Amino acid sequence: MTPLKPIVRRPKAAEDVESHAIYIAEGSIDAALRFLERAEQTIKGLALFPSSGAPFPSSVPKLAGMRTKLVKDFPNHVVFYVEHDESIEVVRVLRGGQDMSVEVEKT
Repeated sequence: MTPLKPIVRRPKAAEDVESHAIYIAEGSIDAALRFLERAEQTIKGLALFPSSGAPFPSSVPKLAGMRTKLVKDFPNHVVFYVEHDESIEVVRVLRGGQDMSVEVEKT
């Protein structure tokens, strides 16, 4: 069996998850806790199935190989990541209403 690649999170990705949870908590603490759990499950699942996300088309060279995966049970939230030879790098976790191309290209 192939060993799982470690997950590396950019600081901005961790900030994204936290800020989404805070916003969701304004309406429901339970929903915010579910979001945190599902976001973590989705991100950890990338180690098992790194190719499961959809390619993210971009003309920006530094975003080559970027993929996206919806957060389980929160289809408006998207994990942006890149699979490297030695790791899987989580770049951002954005909400569907955000201009994803602009936000991801800021990284």
